[in-house]
Amino acid sequence: MEHTLTAARVLMGDSLGFHIIFVLFGLTLPVLVVWFEYMAIRRKDSKLRDVAKFWSKIMALLVITGVLSGTVIALQMSLVWPGILKFGGEVIGLPFMLETYFFLIEAVFLALYMSTWENKRVSAWLHWFFGIMIVLGSTGSAYVITSINGWMNLPTGFDIIDGKFANVDVLAAMFSTPALVTFVHSMPGYYVAAGLFITGLYTWRLFKTRKSELGSAKHKLDYFIVQKLMLFTAVALVFSAITADLTGKYLAQNEPEKLAALELNYETRTNAPLLIGGVADGNGGVAGPYFEIPSALSLLACNTPGCTVEGLNETAKDLQPPLYIHTFFDIKMTLITILAVVVPLYFVIRWKRPELLKNKLLLGGFVAVSWFGLAIVELGWMMTEIGRQPWAVRGYVTTAEALTKTHDVSTFGYLFPAAYVVLFLVTYLAIRQLIKQEKAKKGTVL
Repeated sequence: MEHTLTAARVLMGDSLGFHIIFVLFGLTLPVLVVWFEYMAIRRKDSKLRDVAKFWSKIMALLVITGVLSGTVIALQMSLVWPGILKFGGEVIGLPFMLETYFFLIEAVFLALYMSTWENKRVSAWLHWFFGIMIVLGSTGSAYVITSINGWMNLPTGFDIIDGKFANVDVLAAMFSTPALVTFVHSMPGYYVAAGLFITGLYTWRLFKTRKSELGSAKHKLDYFIVQKLMLFTAVALVFSAITADLTGKYLAQNEPEKLAALELNYETRTNAPLLIGGVADGNGGVAGPYFEIPSALSLLACNTPGCTVEGLNETAKDLQPPLYIHTFFDIKMTLITILAVVVPLYFVIRWKRPELLKNKLLLGGFVAVSWFGLAIVELGWMMTEIGRQPWAVRGYVTTAEALTKTHDVSTFGYLFPAAYVVLFLVTYLAIRQLIKQEKAKKGTVL
């Protein structure tokens, strides 16, 4: 049984790990595409329109791959983890249904958007409206799916009387505190990750260019795109920081055992410090190099150093999350700290010393950190999902109880992730082909 459970966890973890990459680009590209098309219409700039059109092709491709990977995960929910739906299907059924409708909106308007780029009977603003509807459909779909995950972390919207569900309120479940907090924190994170990565691609293009040619008109559009994407990333990074504070306070109040595991806070205490570095030694202590910021965890939890923060001692040993998520948290915060320096530094350089933006060392350094946002998103979701263990539906259904009793997943649980690797490679090759076609045609977009 333990081997089967491990295989099922590997299957779900690998599936979500690949799927979230398709998702974050699929959610960000519609926003970027409609923004650049808006600028193109207002400025009557055909080059910006070409950028938006090229990005929309990649957007359409990623919608397809996202649907494929999402469908596999949906099947896993019913075939591998039936205990989740068996327990709470009547509470979280509405979000699953709404996800279908939001996807329908996205698919219909994506088809309209892609098929009317050169249709003279469709005005520029009507075409742009089609793009706005794609944003609406994709964002709505993201919310309802996120609300299900939030509900699994803090089940609400029902009472259990005599062992049966009563007073079911599906809207309360769908718009629960964890659903809202997770959504408003994850979306800016997606924007940072995708925006930064796409910026890195254009920076790589500049990095490969001869220094003597960087100031030519040929690369003026590249610098403009980098500037706008960095602005987009910076705004998203600010919102991500604000919502991270909300997330910390939510965890302290509603999922204290997860916060305690993230910070290796073994004992309930006031003036709780924030632990940087170290790992759990298995005996209620911290091993390895580390340091503490006095009272910082209490400040994070409720804005006052005298705040009492619940420790792991309040949770039974067998119900405590794996303590290695503290290491994930440290890595994530390290990457965020680097970005908190790099992103503002770009604007300072652009303002004070714009000629340095042609420096190959700086360009290469930015390319090197452009993938940090992707790693931050992956680590964030690993902390969220692993930090809920051993629960599938916290407080009601353990992961072991949610696992199918009729299917043996011990074999394909390890082998099936290879299919995601294939999907990832095929998607990469398809995008690469689109880029080659664009370069052969104009050579100015990417």
